[in-house]
Amino acid sequence: MMLPNAVPVMLLPQCNVFPRGLLPLYIFEPRYRAMVAEALKTDRILCVGTLRECPEGHCPEGDDNIHEHSTAAVIRACVNHADGTSHLVLQGLRRVRFTGWEQHHPFRVARIEPLISQDSEPEASRRAAACLLKRVLRLMRKNSELGEQLASRLEALTDPEHLADFVAAHFVAEAHLRQPLLAMTEIRERLDYLEKILPRPAGQQFSP
Repeated sequence: MMLPNAVPVMLLPQCNVFPRGLLPLYIFEPRYRAMVAEALKTDRILCVGTLRECPEGHCPEGDDNIHEHSTAAVIRACVNHADGTSHLVLQGLRRVRFTGWEQHHPFRVARIEPLISQDSEPEASRRAAACLLKRVLRLMRKNSELGEQLASRLEALTDPEHLADFVAAHFVAEAHLRQPLLAMTEIRERLDYLEKILPRPAGQQFSP
């Protein structure tokens, strides 16, 4: 899908979406109701802008407090309610970088630059992906809630890039740990980073 040069941006704390991933959202703020209505009339594409973590808690929505990397996403489904709110599902399309702001009100619109994934070491990426898959399957065996269906989906992912994005979306709970992956263009770098941040035995911690 061809991306526009500028897209609406929904600012959310502790939230991001990855290419091919799904993100359900409940839309209730007036500015985002207007954003969704506009997107549905045009190309259905928008971005989730992840707010940076702030020591005092809630981070103001200033330009400097928004991570510059995101994923352009398409509205795959939307259910509007009588009170003006809506439930929608976003599907990630492609990594992008915000290069500037065309609009701040009533909702933000950012100029975007698509990011191109690189695989400089395809053999090394495949080996790293195989190791990551084994690691994730071991984690799943310790968590009976994840189920066999998810394991089957994982084992069917033969593309290292797709596997990395799937693991990031499903097995890394903290958005601030997932966020650096959106800025990485090298697939091997993403795989190595995921190996570091996945849950580890008690006593072993990772700090980015």
